[in-house]
Amino acid sequence: MEFEYEKLLDKAYKEIPEEVKHTKRFEMPQVDVFFEGNKTILRNFSQLAKVMRRDEPHFQKFLTKELGAYTTLAGDRLIINKKLFGKKIGDAAKRYATEYVICAECGKPDTRFTNLEGVRILKCEACGGWRPIKNI
Repeated sequence: MEFEYEKLLDKAYKEIPEEVKHTKRFEMPQVDVFFEGNKTILRNFSQLAKVMRRDEPHFQKFLTKELGAYTTLAGDRLIINKKLFGKKIGDAAKRYATEYVICAECGKPDTRFTNLEGVRILKCEACGGWRPIKNI
C-alpha cells in the first residue's frame, strides 16, 4: 500500500485529541479583586499560584514587593493593605509569570526552581533550557 504523504499527515492530524491541537497551553486567569475599606482582596490568589505551579508564599512575596504593600494570606485569598485596581495586580502577576514561570528559550510554562552550584535557576522540563533567577 502506498499512501501519499499529505493523506498520511491528514489522517494523523485527525487522530490527535482536540485538547492537544491548541497551541496555547498557559493561560493566566483574570485577577478577581474587590475592595473592603482601604484593603484590596484578591479572591483567586490560590488559583493563580496553582495555574503557574508555584508555591503561594513565593508568589505572595513577589506581589508584596512589586505592589509595595503589606499582604496577608487568608485561605485562598490574598489581602493587600492598600487600595489597588485589578489591572495593576494583573500586570504584576504577568511579570511574575514572565520572570519565574515561562521558559525564556521555548516559551513553555513547564519549569521548576532548582539549584546549580549554589545558584537558584529556572529549569525548563520541556526543552532543558535554564537561566538564573533573582531571589525575592
